[in-house]
Amino acid sequence: MAEFLLMYNVGPCEPPPPLPPDELEAVIARYIAWGERMTATGHGSDHRGARLSDVFSDPGRILSGTDGDFVATDGPLAETKEVVGGYTVITAADYGEVAELCRDHPAIGTGQRIVVRQLA
Repeated sequence: MAEFLLMYNVGPCEPPPPLPPDELEAVIARYIAWGERMTATGHGSDHRGARLSDVFSDPGRILSGTDGDFVATDGPLAETKEVVGGYTVITAADYGEVAELCRDHPAIGTGQRIVVRQLA
């Protein structure tokens, strides 16, 4: 089994309005249930998914450098039209199995996309 990184992406947008507490709890419960199912069916990983900091107040940093120069700039929002809102690592045989496992992922159908990359 290989490990796959699932990155939750959304397009350019304004910060969403806060959800009422009961709706927020329901969304979190769906993510937790999906993750617990991955673990229970042998597709969990020792890597733990996490929600990234609020990209609207913390744009992150882009680090680069060439020829001995080092540059740290605010980003990636200035250079990209998408936002990574969180990630999860799961195990699967291949990309086809990842797609099947993610058919009922809570992010599907909410305007988010899941970008999948196999970890080396």
